[in-house]
Amino acid sequence: MLKLITKKSEITSCQNDLKVALKKALSQKEKLTIGHQGMIFDEVIFYNDDIWYSTKLSKDTKIPKYWNGFGCGIKEKGNQIIVVEINFALSGSSKQVAGLFAKDSITGECFVLHRGKVGGGKPGVGKETFRNWYRGKWVEVFDGQGNIEEAILIGSLKSKYLIGRIRDFVKEIEIFKHEVTSGKNSRAPKNINKKLLFDPEFHGTKRGRRKSEFEYESYHGLVVNSLHEQLEKESSTYNDRLIDLAIQRNGKILKIYEVKTALDRQSIYTGIGQLMFHSGGDDKIKKVLVLPSDNYPKERLAILRSLNISVLPYKILNGEKVIFESVLS
Repeated sequence: MLKLITKKSEITSCQNDLKVALKKALSQKEKLTIGHQGMIFDEVIFYNDDIWYSTKLSKDTKIPKYWNGFGCGIKEKGNQIIVVEINFALSGSSKQVAGLFAKDSITGECFVLHRGKVGGGKPGVGKETFRNWYRGKWVEVFDGQGNIEEAILIGSLKSKYLIGRIRDFVKEIEIFKHEVTSGKNSRAPKNINKKLLFDPEFHGTKRGRRKSEFEYESYHGLVVNSLHEQLEKESSTYNDRLIDLAIQRNGKILKIYEVKTALDRQSIYTGIGQLMFHSGGDDKIKKVLVLPSDNYPKERLAILRSLNISVLPYKILNGEKVIFESVLS
């Protein structure tokens, strides 16, 4: 379970950890002018070849917060353009601020999350549109008072691969904004039977959670994007908030992929249920469960085979590269 962090001292500690990690990874710095929704201001920017980052304490706002702005690439001329902000309220909880920190109630590990509020002031750029487009992991966050909200899991504050997860998140939003403003959506289903696109709503309680399980879940988008890159060379793919990835042709679904980042029973059961629901019981639709590489028991594979489900194993190298192995069926 991820529990929302609301105590001022804990938020400050998490913000400091985030700032230290980003400044270490983004070794170059320069004071530049940033363009910000009709406003411009000068601020120190930390950057590398992929992304830039800037931060400041914003007390004189409706909701006092830690402002963290991100962009892609340094512009030699003109203002630096913000792609996304991952801001955190100084204390308490406010859904008007997109960023949030949460703690794994079992391991005590702290994570960076985002509520999916994507701004920019352009038509079509918004949370719901982004939710259907984004391939990363949404998780439930509890506030300790009985309230639950869903947010995008970006990464663990203690992970040495945090900069990669943040970079991927920022670049995804940049692509999303470009597609929306250019009038296209490369990930939208085309003429698909909507009866196949309903939410099975599996919400089981995971037991026996291993250490850093949520960190593994933060790789979900990386795995889906890597699979898409491999498949798009030969097939037309799409995704939405219900289906991780699917192959379609002439408005018909040919194959569905469901990605899991863990091998616990609940993950396997959920994956099976999602594949069966989204295929609508159509045996002609091939179903593939994409799982971390392992020596899978023959009995497990036999059960999946009886359900017409194949397994595609994968490995993640150095938190960056995904290697897919041969499909097991």
